[in-house]
Amino acid sequence: MSGALRTRLLIGAAGFIALALLLAAAGLTTLFDRHVKNWLDAELDAHLDQLIVGIGKEPSGALIVAKRPADPRFEIPLSGLYWQVRTNDGRDIRSRSLWDFAIALPSESVVDAGSHHHSVPGPSGQRLYLVQRNVELPERLGRQVVRFAVGRDQAEVDAAVWRFARALTPFLVMLALTIGLRPLASIRRHLIDIQSGAKARLGTDFPDEVKPLARELDTLLDARERQLDVARQRAADLAHGLKTPLQVITGGIAKLRAQGEQAVAADLAHAADAMQRHVDRQLARARMQVGGGASSANVREVAESVIRVLQRTPEAHPLRWRLDVPKELLAQIHADDLAEALGGLAENAGRFAHSKVEIHALRDGDAIVISVRDDGPGIPEEKFDEALQRGQRLDTSGSGTGLGLAIAADIAEAWGGALDASHAGGLFCVNMRLAIPSERKS
Repeated sequence: MSGALRTRLLIGAAGFIALALLLAAAGLTTLFDRHVKNWLDAELDAHLDQLIVGIGKEPSGALIVAKRPADPRFEIPLSGLYWQVRTNDGRDIRSRSLWDFAIALPSESVVDAGSHHHSVPGPSGQRLYLVQRNVELPERLGRQVVRFAVGRDQAEVDAAVWRFARALTPFLVMLALTIGLRPLASIRRHLIDIQSGAKARLGTDFPDEVKPLARELDTLLDARERQLDVARQRAADLAHGLKTPLQVITGGIAKLRAQGEQAVAADLAHAADAMQRHVDRQLARARMQVGGGASSANVREVAESVIRVLQRTPEAHPLRWRLDVPKELLAQIHADDLAEALGGLAENAGRFAHSKVEIHALRDGDAIVISVRDDGPGIPEEKFDEALQRGQRLDTSGSGTGLGLAIAADIAEAWGGALDASHAGGLFCVNMRLAIPSERKS
């Protein structure tokens, strides 16, 4: 009787361990797949930016890719990495790697700064992970909307995830045969800390049998961070590279106006303004510090520094500034990113306020809410989403770029937060919700 009971307990424990190991393997494989997709997105976006910058025009007026992306795989037939450009007259310009195959690009009518992901058939029976973007070209290239796409063989991504899953199996079996599920529980806690930003890496505080797995995961996280840094730097380089041509265009606009070409100058000024907003937003995105690990910022200290800077400006100097933020209130965000977001919101408030601007912050469960309030006209509730769009200005009478709210929303979203607006007590309020650092939660 006791032997049968012992057997049942052993079988039950073995089944529980096997189920837990399967769940752990599925979770780690999903995490790896997510990291691979993030790395792939960064790589394809970089190729896409090079493709867009390289577009040119023949003397006949036909568009060409004058400067092609540098990766040699684009020149090798059926290499698994491809690009294609479709003009508004339906003509395709393709990489040599596509050979005689044309990708059936998904139809999109939206022109924006974002990339759109698709899964489409590729050459030689491949399935492509495609990144596509519609871009309106400048006046010198005909102002037409052109579709740019870069794709990679989906099988390569799936194979990488499968290799990781196979490599993970021996470690999990060894773990089950030695010390059971305790290290997995520890890994799970560390992964949760990494996801929340409380920690940057798993570290080495594990049994010898589990250390290789932890090292592999930390190596993966290091590689992902390097890829993000490279992508961020490329975005910054691209934006900086466009600033000088924009200055030349601006000078040309002034000359056209002086010569009486008002209509042409107005069209060019509109296009240059749109390009400048793109550049400014990409620079702001490139400055984001997301991925910096256990980042936290003292909200009051950042708010005080923002107010000190704004009070020196002519628009904000005559206003009454009020700060109501607890001294020890921390937000899970890099201090530079919080200053960027809060500075944009406060600058907007100061631009439209009649007499006062207030910055409040309080804890709300496992989050904090930072509220920037002013006694100006505000934004109607039904138009707030429109104001968050890229470079959207509801009031075009001033000199602003229309990016303050949009950049603040980008930063809040990148740190797992959100932006909303409300009217309360005669004041217009823009509220930014952010997480509290894990070590402060209770």
